[in-house]
Amino acid sequence: MRFKTLLATLLGILLMLALAAGCAQKEKTEGPDGNAPAKLKIGSLTNEENLPILVAQEKGYFTAENLQVELVPMQSPVELQSAFQSGELDGMMTDIMIALMLKGAGEDLRITSIALGSTPQEGRFAIVAAPNSDIQTVQDLKGRSIGISNNSIIEYVTDGILAQAGMNPSDVKKTTVAKIPVRVEMLLNNQIDAITVPDPHISNAVARGARVVADDTTGENLSQSVYVMTQRALSEKADAIASFYKGYARAAEDINAGPDQFRDLLVSNCNIPEQIARDYQVQHYAAPQLPTEKNVNDVLTWLKAKNLLKSDLKYADVIQK
Repeated sequence: MRFKTLLATLLGILLMLALAAGCAQKEKTEGPDGNAPAKLKIGSLTNEENLPILVAQEKGYFTAENLQVELVPMQSPVELQSAFQSGELDGMMTDIMIALMLKGAGEDLRITSIALGSTPQEGRFAIVAAPNSDIQTVQDLKGRSIGISNNSIIEYVTDGILAQAGMNPSDVKKTTVAKIPVRVEMLLNNQIDAITVPDPHISNAVARGARVVADDTTGENLSQSVYVMTQRALSEKADAIASFYKGYARAAEDINAGPDQFRDLLVSNCNIPEQIARDYQVQHYAAPQLPTEKNVNDVLTWLKAKNLLKSDLKYADVIQK
């Protein structure tokens, strides 16, 4: 009898412990409405496009939407694309050209919003001349070497800047230098006449003696970085994606209202070189929106001309409406 009483007491204690553990776990994982928070896993290079996500995380805007967003930093575009294609990610931030090429290769994805590039002023690219170069204008680039990454948004922007100045891409000597840091160092050491790079590499090169020949902030809107989601995520996590953009939009509005408040967060997380950090201009971030049909079609036309698309794509094939 005494044994039965002891056993009953022990079972009671174990039951209480189990219930307590369950309550603790529930408190830990459930969102403010009592349901477990939805989760999104977004891959990105460590660049300034990430700032609205970082702000939304810091200010609790995703938590307010009962959402957990994991921003997964990647070291290279190849690593990012590999993780996306293997199903490790729900979405990624990439450039519009990579998104179209992946879609053309059969990847089941959709562009869901612009990250930077709703206007030409967002996400600046530029052709930058070497410190000791006599290049002053785009016309001076004729017959000179320009360091680019081949078959990329860098080459596309280079061609666009040249065309807007009345030049043909064949007028220059394109030199493939895939890694941007290597490209910048070659320029600063006067080993190449000019390079095409995005910010903050433009600002960094200029601070070290190079000069901007031309950029893409006027004329045609040449470059967009975009968020893409897998079709599986769009089917299974539609509400989570909508919540993601609600939190993102609040963060973008905060940044635009007081950009200097977020400079430290940008510098510490987005690869802004220390020597330009104090004066570097924080980007304007547009509310979530899709790239225009013209922007997409212009890139598709360029890709087709270079035989870089494995299938015929149209705007409606790649945009999530």
